[in-house]
Amino acid sequence: MRRRTPYLVSDPTEFVTLEIDEELATLRGPARKVLLLEDRDDFREVLHDHLVFRSYEVTSVRSGVEGLREIMKGAFDLIICDMMMSQVGGEAFYWAVTRVRPAYAQRFIFFTGHQNNPAIKFFFRRVNATVLTKPFKLTALDSAIHGVFLRLG
Repeated sequence: MRRRTPYLVSDPTEFVTLEIDEELATLRGPARKVLLLEDRDDFREVLHDHLVFRSYEVTSVRSGVEGLREIMKGAFDLIICDMMMSQVGGEAFYWAVTRVRPAYAQRFIFFTGHQNNPAIKFFFRRVNATVLTKPFKLTALDSAIHGVFLRLG
């Protein structure tokens, strides 16, 4: 088994912005389905709107419990997941999803404001996670998505 360093996309000086490059929003082929998990309404709405503008078909939920319900209902091409949520956090959600859908392991992008937490860092290394550090620019999210889809082929 080959181990890689986690794919860290953002730096601490970046922030979420609503600036959107319309040229990058063109859709090629069928819309990809994205599951977005974020418990903060305002942040979830910004990410949701950005992804829809980028022509993704987005299902947004507030918790890992709701996310698991959506995973059981249908297929997703990408999962964008906050680490710190009530009830079921990002790590527990990842393990639950990959237990029922092992192929989804490489479809995750995590984001967190707790990047210095040793347990979270260990989890990211263990699963070779794609990670965005809050706050991040939406262009960093676009880059992370592109990287995941390149890996998936």
